[in-house]
Amino acid sequence: MANIYKNAMFDLTTTNKTTVYTCPTENVALIKSIQVLNVSSGSVSVTASILDNSASATFNFSKRTLGSNISSDMLTGVKVFEENDQLKITSSHASVITGVVAILEQDRT
Repeated sequence: MANIYKNAMFDLTTTNKTTVYTCPTENVALIKSIQVLNVSSGSVSVTASILDNSASATFNFSKRTLGSNISSDMLTGVKVFEENDQLKITSSHASVITGVVAILEQDRT
């Protein structure tokens, strides 16, 4: 079982739910942090959700309102992703939220 540490960077260019990470097949992943930064001059609402592949359903798990040039971690604890689960981020304004996800992937082969 190999451990792979990685970062997934993102820049939200739309107000639609944007997939910023998908857990690979034959893997599980531990999401350690989701750092987001509002680069605009106003307040922005940001929501994090998981698309649970096995349930074919999306669940919101964190929401933050960020002031101008404020960063925040969207997690209060580690989240476990199974194969093909997706992390999605939504912003109330386009092209003002950037971020990075810290991930530990473990293969199951």
